Amino acid sequence: MVRPVTLLLCGLLTLGACGERVSSHGHAIDAFELEQIELGESTRQDILLTLGKPSFEGAFQSGKIYYVAQNMRQPAGGAKTTTTRELFIFTFDDKDILQIIEIKDESTGLPIATLDAKTPTPGNTFGVIEQIFANIRRRNENE
Repeated sequence: MVRPVTLLLCGLLTLGACGERVSSHGHAIDAFELEQIELGESTRQDILLTLGKPSFEGAFQSGKIYYVAQNMRQPAGGAKTTTTRELFIFTFDDKDILQIIEIKDESTGLPIATLDAKTPTPGNTFGVIEQIFANIRRRNENE
């Protein structure tokens, strides 16, 4: 026989597991860290020592490094949504001296589209006959 207390505890545990999940990603830069950085004086190495490895760097020798901090929440049975996002962009001159700091948040950045469908890959849409002929063609090309 199951006791009412046991049923109550199982019910509470089940309800507790269905709660919303909150997650943080990236490096949140605080005011103390920003106070240690000076435009026109701080170097790329100073920034790396103060803030650590950037989230990513600009391509093609753009002289930029980026730090991203993002908080997301996912309700039980729902899709993840971004609650806050900050992007810090540090721009350096050709001597690696800091020239510009830009700060963008989720309202100034572009929305990120999420796709529910899987990315199509070659071969997934082939039937049995198409796969057989494709394999025969490949074998003949390799001989």
